[in-house]
Amino acid sequence: MSDAEFRRRALSSFLRARRAGVTPEQVGLAPGVRRRTPGLRREELALLAGVGVTWYTWLEQGREINPSPEVLTSLARTLRLDRAETDYLFRLAGCPPRAEEPEPGRRVPAALVRLVQAQAPSPAFLIDADWDIRTWNAPAEALLEFSRWAPGERNLGWVVFANEKNRRRTVDWERHARRTLAELRAAYGERGGDSSPAAQRLAALIHRLRASFPEADRWLDEHRVREKAGTEKELEHETVGLLRIDQVVLRAPGGFQLVVFAPRDTDTAERLRALVPEGAEHVTS
Repeated sequence: MSDAEFRRRALSSFLRARRAGVTPEQVGLAPGVRRRTPGLRREELALLAGVGVTWYTWLEQGREINPSPEVLTSLARTLRLDRAETDYLFRLAGCPPRAEEPEPGRRVPAALVRLVQAQAPSPAFLIDADWDIRTWNAPAEALLEFSRWAPGERNLGWVVFANEKNRRRTVDWERHARRTLAELRAAYGERGGDSSPAAQRLAALIHRLRASFPEADRWLDEHRVREKAGTEKELEHETVGLLRIDQVVLRAPGGFQLVVFAPRDTDTAERLRALVPEGAEHVTS
């Protein structure tokens, strides 16, 4: 059995199971009588989702058809699927899951703030779906000085280029800056690109980088794309010396991403400890 056939069979089973779990009363229909199976009938679901009965029957039978993202979204809404179930539906149908629409200014969960703090003595910070830096710990402040930036400029994509001090510290800065732009393009595409309101702030960031930094303008024209992930990095700090770190990136619910600068050796760990003033605390925007 091919992967496509396996997905179609799984999609068929998933749709039947979810259809059986939605009662007529839940969608505003009369319960009726003589229902031989629980849940909605195929024709009822098709009507509510705005699709043809024959087409939906073929989909549920596992035939080789290609539903559009709009149709899948309508089916997910009618079947009352949550976020995880909707993503699963999209993947079974061979369609990339739609990017989560972030809530502007969404409050950082307290558990994530505690997680950022717990990374000390490793510098750690949290970015949201727009790459805005939302909270960071004392080692991150000592190394990267995020509090110096106004909230509108406290964005990872912007700081990578605009923080002149950190540009000078970063060994092979150009390689890391190019990687950042490739990750930014990937995030922009994941959020829907030009056609999606969810990508508007990232689009504005890309435009601003182009206008402000000639090298960013040139490198963005290369259209490189890569998923945001960890990397090895070295920083020549003017006070404590060479910092050899693993930059680790972990995704969290709500579009947040935790970035940790983990020391790669004991010397770096000691030098990071020396950076942090006694009694320093984390900061949340």
